[in-house]
Amino acid sequence: MSIMMPAVLIGGPPHSGKSTLADRISTALRMRDIPHYLLRANPDGEGAWSYAASQTMVGELRARSRADWSALLAKRLARDVGERQLPLIVDPGGLPSEETAHIAERCTHSVLVAPDEEGMEQWRLFARRYGLAPVAELTSQLDGIQSIITTLPVLRGILTGLSRERSSAGPCFDALVERIAALFAYDADELFHAHMRLTTLDLVLNIEHAIYPLPAHRTGTPWLPSELPELLASLPPDQPLGIYGRGPVWLYAALAVASPQQACQIFDTRSGWITPPVLTLAKHPDPTRLDWTETIAGDTMHVRFNIPGSYLDRHDADHLPVPHPDPTRGVILDGKLPQWLWAALARIYAHQRFVAVFHPQLTGAVVIASSDSLYPIGMILPFTDAKEP
Repeated sequence: MSIMMPAVLIGGPPHSGKSTLADRISTALRMRDIPHYLLRANPDGEGAWSYAASQTMVGELRARSRADWSALLAKRLARDVGERQLPLIVDPGGLPSEETAHIAERCTHSVLVAPDEEGMEQWRLFARRYGLAPVAELTSQLDGIQSIITTLPVLRGILTGLSRERSSAGPCFDALVERIAALFAYDADELFHAHMRLTTLDLVLNIEHAIYPLPAHRTGTPWLPSELPELLASLPPDQPLGIYGRGPVWLYAALAVASPQQACQIFDTRSGWITPPVLTLAKHPDPTRLDWTETIAGDTMHVRFNIPGSYLDRHDADHLPVPHPDPTRGVILDGKLPQWLWAALARIYAHQRFVAVFHPQLTGAVVIASSDSLYPIGMILPFTDAKEP
C-alpha cells in the first residue's frame, strides 16, 4: 500500500516561502479531512508549532532544535519517505544537494515555487533528474494579486502572501490545493481500517473519531487538555491499546500511560505500527542517541531532551537512558521528539508525582498523569525558565 502513496516534494530556493506554502497546503487539506502527513525533512528547527506559537517561543525552540544536514540523516529520512503509510508533503530545504537528492529519489511529484526564473530552473532541473511528475510551478511574490497563467498540464501562476503575517488565499493557491487534493484522494476511513488490519491489538483508538461522550476531533475541533479526564475515564481499564490519528503529543502520551502495564502501539505515518521502546533510568545520557538537560523549580524537574542530528532511529532506541528524577517531584518533559518516544517517556515516568508534556502552542505543559490533587490531569502548567540545581 505504501508504494502507491504519492509524495509531493515542495521545492524552491531559500526565502521563496516554500515552508509556509507546505504548511498552508497541509492546513487546507486537513480542513477537507484529506489524510496526509507533512514531513519537514530539513533539520533547520522549523515545525508546525512555528506557525501557531508566539514569536518569542518560536525563536527559542528553533534555536534548540536546529541541526546540520548529514548523509546519515538524509538516508534515514529517505527511508521514511519510502516506507510512508499516508500521502506525504515533503519540505526538503532550500538548496538542491546530495542530501535532498536522497529524499527526492523517494518522492513522486513536485510543486516548485521561486521568485524568479533562475531559481525556478535550478529546481526544475533537480525535479526532472529524479523523475518527479510536475504538479505546479509558481512564481512567489510577497505582495500583489494572484493569477493563473496556465492550468494544463502543469499549474503555473503567481502566488502571493507566503509569509507568516500575510494571507496566501487566492485563485492560484485554491487551484494548487485542488490539484493536490485530487492526488491525495484516499478515503480516511478506508485507510484507517486498512491500517487496523496491520496490528494484532483488539482495541485501536482513532483520536480523530468521536469517542463517547466526546465529539470527533478533526481540523477545526482540536483536542483540549480539559478533555483528558473524560477521555481516560471512557477507556476500558487495563486494556492493550493502539493509538491512531492526528493529535497533540500530550494526548498520545496520556493514552500510552492509561494502562502502563499493557501492550501499546503507536501508528507512525512514516513506518506503520510501532511499539514504544523500553527505556532505562540513568544518571547520564547517551549523547550519541538522546541528550538532555535537567532544571529544577520547586517540586518540579523540567527535562529538555535533544536528539543529536535531529533523528532517532526507532530500531536504536531500546534501553535508551533517560534521567532518574527524585520520585517526590513531578516531571515536565520537553523536546522535539517522535510520538512513539513521547509514549515511552510517559510510561517510564508514570509513577512520578505528576507527568506533564510541554506544548509550544499552549505556552505551557499539559499534565497527563498524576497522583497529586494539586496537579490534576488536564491542568496546564505555565512555561517558566527553570534554573539548574
